[in-house]
Amino acid sequence: MHWFTKLFGSKIRRFGIKPTHPTYHAICGEGLSPLLETEIQSFHLKISNHNRGGIFFSGKKEDVIQFAIHTKFASRVNLQLLHDNAQNYDEFYTKTSDIPWEKYIGPNVSFRIDAETKDKLKNSEFTMHRTKDAILDRLRAKKVPLPEIEKRLADITIVVRSHTDRFSVELSLSGDPVGRRGYRLHAGNAPVREPIAQAMLEMSDWKEGETLVDPMCGSGTVLIEAALRERLFGEINRFLFAESPIFQTLFPTYVFSERKKENPTSPHLYGFDIDPEAIRIAKENAYEAGVEDFIKFEVADCLTLKNTFGSKGHLVTNPPYGDRIGKPMEDLREMYFQFGKVLKNEFGGWKFTVLCADFSLLGKFGLKENKHITLKHANLKAKIVDYELRGGK
Repeated sequence: MHWFTKLFGSKIRRFGIKPTHPTYHAICGEGLSPLLETEIQSFHLKISNHNRGGIFFSGKKEDVIQFAIHTKFASRVNLQLLHDNAQNYDEFYTKTSDIPWEKYIGPNVSFRIDAETKDKLKNSEFTMHRTKDAILDRLRAKKVPLPEIEKRLADITIVVRSHTDRFSVELSLSGDPVGRRGYRLHAGNAPVREPIAQAMLEMSDWKEGETLVDPMCGSGTVLIEAALRERLFGEINRFLFAESPIFQTLFPTYVFSERKKENPTSPHLYGFDIDPEAIRIAKENAYEAGVEDFIKFEVADCLTLKNTFGSKGHLVTNPPYGDRIGKPMEDLREMYFQFGKVLKNEFGGWKFTVLCADFSLLGKFGLKENKHITLKHANLKAKIVDYELRGGK
């Protein structure tokens, strides 16, 4: 740390000295922080702090833009407008009113407030109302026409968090969460969230252009996320930010690329499910994402799956488990056991990566674990486990 920061860091805000770069907050699901940290550093950004919900960082504007457009694991990327202390709601209101809201919110947009507070600001609902008052009073004082206020879908999302006497006010770079890329019209039964699907792909070491098979694909999220990486050259959040008024305000000179990879002559992404309705939904979602030509979906039973794909590839899937689907446990144990035999008999030399929240079922595969991460999926403690399948056909 520089000697000046050590000596005067606590006084920087008091004297109005601004840091070289603004602070951003990349928010992620529980368990994804290690993957997100590595991703942030890969874009030459400097990490300043962590909290339970994500990572704070700063860096050059160009690097922040590239991270936001490419991030696979963040559910939101926020600009931190204020991080300060308040003993009560009046002090919070006064400090929040000093934020130059007129720079970010105009008359032709809508905004919503996401407040999760405790301790000094113990009532999240009241904190949300005081935030709204601070914003509108500031805009009135600046004679800015007032925007619309929405409780659910809005152009702009303001995030307020507090702990002890400290609070933060952040501005989401996108209206919707980054991880919600808009293609999933139908979720199917117990879907995988998009950042978790990307974590599964990361744990499998899958790279664009390599063969990928999801033998229990459900609504197709894992394969669609892979296809988006190929189709958009990794810029999987490009269209979300292109439509964000906050992103346009913060980075007005940035021009979004319109390049897309041409449709493949033959797919190397394959999805199978025993449920015809799941396959129908997966095809619709792939169409909405613009990647329907990148993935081949078929109705098939994973227990009869044959390796017609080649000597190497990646199997990545989210199979059923008791709390998620409600099937009898004995049936699930047998299914995992039989699928383990399919893996060993048909896919030697491949990699197999699975998301599961019932750890007792994983042993039924009869495979030796390569690596794993623990995370939260659908409010359940879960694991993404990666296996190396021995031998070959």
